[in-house]
Amino acid sequence: MQWRRSYREELAKLRKSAPTLLAVIFCCALGSAQVAPYADAGIGVNGLSFQSPYYFGDVGVDWGNRGPIFVEGEAGADTANPTGLNNGTTFRAAGVVMGRVTRHWRLGGGFHFSELFTSQYDNHSVWPTAGAMFEQDWFRLNAQYLIPTTTDYTLNGPLLDMRMHLKQRFYLRERVGIYSYRNPNQVSPSHHVSAVADFGILYVFR
Repeated sequence: MQWRRSYREELAKLRKSAPTLLAVIFCCALGSAQVAPYADAGIGVNGLSFQSPYYFGDVGVDWGNRGPIFVEGEAGADTANPTGLNNGTTFRAAGVVMGRVTRHWRLGGGFHFSELFTSQYDNHSVWPTAGAMFEQDWFRLNAQYLIPTTTDYTLNGPLLDMRMHLKQRFYLRERVGIYSYRNPNQVSPSHHVSAVADFGILYVFR
């Protein structure tokens, strides 16, 4: 059908534009005095038919944490492998734009991109996101809902990203995703729910 063809074409355009959007976010942030680049690393567990534990690393930048508009861009990778494989790597990218609505709360959204590379196959997905962020001087919680772009396999659900200040420029970072998805190749019930959690140390270069 024509609408399905148009939907696939628009989805393909969104996938191609995700790295460009992330680059724009980085460039805008680097041109501001409110820029806060960061890097982190840690360990995680995965319940989505992936092996655990896995290890991850990210680099990113925040901009406008004291102003009415907050922008964040991030890219990273992890070693989570589908069950039965041991040579996969997942590359990720994400970006959000949030507007302040109260002293401690922001609302907004963005995108989340993920691509798994293995010796047998590659698999990539992109999600638009919407959510809210709570922040204080020592604590920040960014809750984004990953909106599915298809009805089969695509994960959907909340991704919670928490940061807690430890000392000087070091922060504890914890991310928890609780996802549901549908497998059309299975007999009913074909809907599944699982979770991903990782823990790491984040350092802010500012």
